Amino acid sequence: MKVAEPDRHEPSGGKLYSILRLKCPRCHKGDLFLTRNAYNLKHMLDMPDRCPVCNQDFRIEPGFYSGALWVSFPMVVILGIPLWILLFWFVDLSFDMMFLLFGATIFGLQPVIMRYSRAIWINVFVKFDPEA
Repeated sequence: MKVAEPDRHEPSGGKLYSILRLKCPRCHKGDLFLTRNAYNLKHMLDMPDRCPVCNQDFRIEPGFYSGALWVSFPMVVILGIPLWILLFWFVDLSFDMMFLLFGATIFGLQPVIMRYSRAIWINVFVKFDPEA
């Protein structure tokens, strides 16, 4: 009887899987953040020092996640433009109300945006390792 070989391929979706599920970019199993709730504001960006599954260092260097700011800005733009178009064309509001609603929505999504920008940033630098 032949024993099945373990799957050595990246899970379907690859980097996208790791980013969307907020998983370790190396093993795709360990969680990037200590809490699942992005709106636990006191701990929203708390990350373990290392992946609990593969021991990948999440603190690659001091200030590493400062680069995630370069990812969060385009994310806000990509989310903001369709929202602004939706508000402008389909909702009959004054400019002041549209601006307030737009600002409140983007501000409310900021914890999620910050988490995903960190996930994207670390995925740029850490490759998937099927042996991990």
